[in-house]
Amino acid sequence: VGVELCRHPALFMPPPTSGSHPLSLQSIRETLIRQEDTIIFALIERAQYRANDVCYQPGARAFAAIAGPSESFLESMLLETERMHARVRRYTSPDEHAFFPRALPPPSLPLLDFPALLHPCSVNLNPQILEVYLHKVLPAVTQPGDDTQHGSSVVADVAVLQAISKRVHYGLFVAESKFRAKPEEYTALIRGNDEEGIMRLLTNTAVEERVLRRVRRKAFTFGQDIEADESVLGLSEAESRCGAAEVPAAAPLKLDPEAIVRLYHDFIIPLTKEAEVAYLLQRLGNTRVAFHGPVENGPCHRLAVRHFEPPPATASSGSKLIECESALGVYEAVLSNRAFLGIVLLEQADLGVLPAAKQLFAQYPLQIVAELSDAAADRAAGRTRCVVVCKRNALPPPTGRDKTMLLLGLLDAPGNLAAALTSFTTHGVNVSYIQSSAAPPGSGAQVAFFIELAGHARDTAVAHALAELQPLAAFVKVLGSFACGAPDRDALLGAATSPSSMRG
Repeated sequence: VGVELCRHPALFMPPPTSGSHPLSLQSIRETLIRQEDTIIFALIERAQYRANDVCYQPGARAFAAIAGPSESFLESMLLETERMHARVRRYTSPDEHAFFPRALPPPSLPLLDFPALLHPCSVNLNPQILEVYLHKVLPAVTQPGDDTQHGSSVVADVAVLQAISKRVHYGLFVAESKFRAKPEEYTALIRGNDEEGIMRLLTNTAVEERVLRRVRRKAFTFGQDIEADESVLGLSEAESRCGAAEVPAAAPLKLDPEAIVRLYHDFIIPLTKEAEVAYLLQRLGNTRVAFHGPVENGPCHRLAVRHFEPPPATASSGSKLIECESALGVYEAVLSNRAFLGIVLLEQADLGVLPAAKQLFAQYPLQIVAELSDAAADRAAGRTRCVVVCKRNALPPPTGRDKTMLLLGLLDAPGNLAAALTSFTTHGVNVSYIQSSAAPPGSGAQVAFFIELAGHARDTAVAHALAELQPLAAFVKVLGSFACGAPDRDALLGAATSPSSMRG
């Protein structure tokens, strides 16, 4: 969103020029200005080719070797582009939204932990953006006919679509900034489900007019051929230096500036405001919980429904369940702030703690805040457990009936594990479960152990045992301390959504 939102260098997210907060007016203005440049240049690139209507016809024979029988050449190119970008985690960034979100592979790069700037929501206007582009934008910026430049045309199409999508969905950040500036006014309108009132409050006609004037000026300037040793076409040297907005009618332009202004006036600005309203209507509720699917009525799905799906009478303000195809997808949803909580399968069919779960526990900073058991699955296929993960700054306070989960890394030498376990025995801490696994790469350990013990990490006995364990271990990572038994849904959601508890 025009800033470094994550704790590590991220693709697709340039740092701010002002160093301001990402939701500040200055940062928002800088981002919008850069997005204008990207959109205008992308439209100019597309305008150099003819309409090439065959590229947008589903099942066109000319592209049978590339596109599926029900998709167009553009859809095929856009999907394949998104698949590649998804592997380098583009769509984990909160300012990116895919056109084919359910057809993308998981990232190949490590996930990033993004600060919680936005309330998790389900806003995605890309279907509308694609329709507007095909039926309104293309006819306005291209000449009719076919010049056979089909590949170049759809490559340019993808660039335009991604640029417009990013601009429209930046409305989520604009809406959050406006909400924080007037929380009482927006809260009253949201609770009353007053879409028209929200639209009136967020609309600033003067700002929209300034945007249109700036877009017109940029379109005139970018649409010209400018030489280093000549003045801008048709302008005096003084006018060229000062960046005069007026261009003589006879000057050749690559694209009619008024077509770009109309695009902003008729589509980009209205769609951005539609995204803002949709986001604000979800701002106070619709708490999103990601779970590991995709099997309907599988253990994670059953537990998600049982513990987090609200009664029908409160569904509009309750939690929304998000199905993810893998445990990594659950972590991605929580780390990128698309979900408050995640439900991950921990153990199934007496096979012990699943390797995928232990790998995620070791690699990422989410905290385990509850354990869920599935009695129905236990009877059918042995012990089945899931855990709930979220972003937390600190462990919750002890309740007197707690469990702690941790990862312990040791060198693989005789007596090391026995010495480590003695730390717990000495202080009367009961270790209820232990399982070995390969140590995480780069951890300094040769073997790792997943351990469950009775008590809270803040309890005196447990705290002393962990302190004694530190010198013996390559690493000790407390994954979470939480109350035993059925979790309190409202307490978990409240802890996950509280600003004081969120990292970032």
